Amino acid sequence: MSGWYRFLKFVKKTEPDVIHVHYSKDLNLAVPVKQLTGGKMVFTKHLGSYINKKDPWHRFIYRGVDRATAISRLIKDNLVATTPLPEGKVDIVYLGTDTSRFIPDLIRRKAVRDELEISSDAILIGMMGRISYGKGYEDFIQMAQALSGRNVEFLFIGGHSRNEDRYGDKIETEIRDKLGPRAHMTGFKDDRERYLQALDVFVFPSYAESFGLTLTEAMACGLPCVAYGKDGVLDIIDDRKDGLLAEVRNINDLTGQVSLLFDDQAMRIRLGRAGREKVINDFSDSQMLQGFERAYKIALGEQ
Repeated sequence: MSGWYRFLKFVKKTEPDVIHVHYSKDLNLAVPVKQLTGGKMVFTKHLGSYINKKDPWHRFIYRGVDRATAISRLIKDNLVATTPLPEGKVDIVYLGTDTSRFIPDLIRRKAVRDELEISSDAILIGMMGRISYGKGYEDFIQMAQALSGRNVEFLFIGGHSRNEDRYGDKIETEIRDKLGPRAHMTGFKDDRERYLQALDVFVFPSYAESFGLTLTEAMACGLPCVAYGKDGVLDIIDDRKDGLLAEVRNINDLTGQVSLLFDDQAMRIRLGRAGREKVINDFSDSQMLQGFERAYKIALGEQ
């Protein structure tokens, strides 16, 4: 109750035109405050849910939402299916990528390769993300093993959280044992764009993603990308036009798609350029902010 009261006092003091909520559980606090103080409410859904929220309490809560946004088509469909919100009240606003930060950079490419002692002529294939089940680390390792014998090295950008120590340690041991000196692990990095910029090919083997922000960051760096064709990824990659899609958990298909890029520099360049252009046009920070602004205006009756 103390949190609710503090929020009520804050809203009364600041008198916002719109309250923007990003977590479903926070609607239980925010909607009653909004009902007492006026104003409008926008809700953004980031993750899917399999809980039916069409009972009387949730009908009351979601009546307080004036406009909703979802980060992908998958999440929009899920939101409409599990809550009382009608489809016409939900917009898709994709997560934004900073296209001035995530850029192709040949100078950084050389600097990072020198730092990691990776030769300039090696094909460097990488993935990025938290070491967590479902992110596809095992699939990447198997794909990497299948490419043995070629002039290729592998970069893993990311680490594991404390509550995932056992799984993370297992994956890191597998990387060392199965890939040896050809594998490089950075751990978590605030300047992850530097390491993306050193790559030749980015692989996104996640089994299920609401969207795929690390994928759009890699594409913004001008990298040709291979991803499993499922869920939020289908909003991002148009197969063969701005990236390559593989069948989920099909290691042979994943390896085959990566091999296409390994053997075809012209394709790497073409897909990398097309991918960056797509992120600038559809998935940039500015596009996300414009989407939120549009949702605010609709909620306020200005559009």
